Amino acid sequence: MRGRKVLSLRFPMAWWTPGIGFLVLVATGSLIPSGGVITGFEHADKFVHAFSYFILMVWFSGLYAKGEGKKIAFVLIFLGILLEFIQARLPYRFFDPFDLIANTVGILFGLFLSAIALGGWCKRVESLMKSDD
Repeated sequence: MRGRKVLSLRFPMAWWTPGIGFLVLVATGSLIPSGGVITGFEHADKFVHAFSYFILMVWFSGLYAKGEGKKIAFVLIFLGILLEFIQARLPYRFFDPFDLIANTVGILFGLFLSAIALGGWCKRVESLMKSDD
């Protein structure tokens, strides 16, 4: 997704490093043995899925020009699908189509907020920091 549509930021590593870390965290959480994320609440893992992909969507929409949200959403949906198919091959995990739905709900909610307000948020934060200098 790198190219002309990536925002020119003063501190790109400060924005990209946590984003890559979030991706690694989501992938790792999807592939390690499941120990139950939250107990006492049926389907709590679906909220974790939705929230995780929402965070990814909002984070990466801050790094790209506003019109790139649909491309980011597509990549994140593909990531979720890929991780589910990898889970299906693991002896201690399984393919869950409801996880894909939860991921997509989080992505779509993040896409909506990015389109109306949060797209390019990194640039705005840097502008606020610049005015404090």
